[in-house]
Formats: sequence, C-alpha cells, structure tokens
Amino acid sequence: MAIIPTDLLDRIRDLERQIRELMGSANTTPALNQINNGEVVIGDGGRLRVRSAEGEDLIHMGRVQPDRGPDKPQQGLMVRRDDGSLALTVRTPAPDQLSTQPVQIFDRWGNVVVADDAAQRGLARPYIPYALPRPVDTARWESTGSVEWTTLYSGPGIVQHPRLYARIAVRGAAGAEVRLLVDGVPVGPVGTPDAGLEFTEPLSAAFSATVTFEIQAKVAAAGDTVRCSPLALYGVQS
Repeated sequence: MAIIPTDLLDRIRDLERQIRELMGSANTTPALNQINNGEVVIGDGGRLRVRSAEGEDLIHMGRVQPDRGPDKPQQGLMVRRDDGSLALTVRTPAPDQLSTQPVQIFDRWGNVVVADDAAQRGLARPYIPYALPRPVDTARWESTGSVEWTTLYSGPGIVQHPRLYARIAVRGAAGAEVRLLVDGVPVGPVGTPDAGLEFTEPLSAAFSATVTFEIQAKVAAAGDTVRCSPLALYGVQS
C-alpha cells in the first residue's frame, strides 16, 4: 500500500471542509425581513399593503381609491384600526371636485375630527371659537330682577366634542342663580353671585349637530337684581 504524505491528507481534509461550507451557504436563504442599508421603492401605481392576522386591511400606502381618472391613479395613505374603521387618510375622496389631498383623522364612527384645509391653509376641523369680548363695566352686563328663570343670552353652536366647558361671571344679590341650557335642557350646576358658574359636563347632542345655548338667571326675592356675563364656552375631550 502506497504511503500518502501527511500534508496531502491535510489538504484533502481542508478541501472537504471548504466544499461543505460552500454547499451550506448555497442552501441558506438570507433574511428577507430586514433592510439594514438601502430602501424599498414601489412605483408605477403600486402600493404597500399591511393586513392584520384576521386578514383585515390596516395600511394602504401608494395607490389608494378612488382613482383621479382613467389610467391616472391617486397616490396617498390610508390607515385603519384593527376593527376595519378608518383612522387616518391622506387622499381626496372626490378627485373630480377637490384635486388637493386633505389630511384627515377619523373617530371610530367615521366622523372627521381633525383635518387641514385642502383649499387654502390652516385647519378645517375642529372649529375653534374665539373668546368673545365683553363689557368691562358690570353695569352693562345683561341683568334681570325676575324671580322666574329668564333668558339673558342665547346663541347657536356646533357640537364637535363629547363634553362642554363653561364659565360665567355672576354679580348680584344673595340667593340669585344662573344656569346654562343646551336646546332647552339645563346642563351642569347653577351658579351664584361672586362664585360664578364654572363646570365641565357631558353633551348628549350628536356630533356636528347645531344646538342652542342659553344662559338664564333669576333672583331670590322681588326687588333684587342679578347680572351675568359669559366668559368661556368650549367643547373639550372626555
């Protein structure tokens, strides 16, 4: 039997090891769930689509509906909650009427609660009221001497929040009271002179409903007078 040099056997073993390594790396699939240095490009009307474990669409990024026209897709963003309801969009729902895309945030019932103005600038929703200037001289505040509830202020409002914050300044004789009504129904506690009226209470009116706010007052005894002036009336979160 021929004698094989030791160094030749070592070389053969090295070759076998290298072949095994090459075969192993050829059968190994690189990870496809990470991008460490680079980018993903989706073009030509394509989109990225993310679905929940139940198969519900969560995110559309790229082509969204409706299209702007034949062979003219609309590119934007749609984000849904895992119950399927819309949460946020960057798209125009009517491209033939509004070409620019507003950014809109929806509540769980599909109401637009925050949006930018797609036609010009700034906010479209929510509507934010400005504080109304009022007379500094309390003698010029609306007043009553009636012992029955009397409406001193009345005006409309658009409901956009689940609760109402109100603050009303009150001056007058002891025992006088002031209250706020929404569509004829009292909301919150009554206010008294000096302490005034300040509260935050739930609103039962539907979202975007137009309601009538009233401020009423009355005195405890004939001959007394009560005056009041609204300081703030805001919709606030729950």
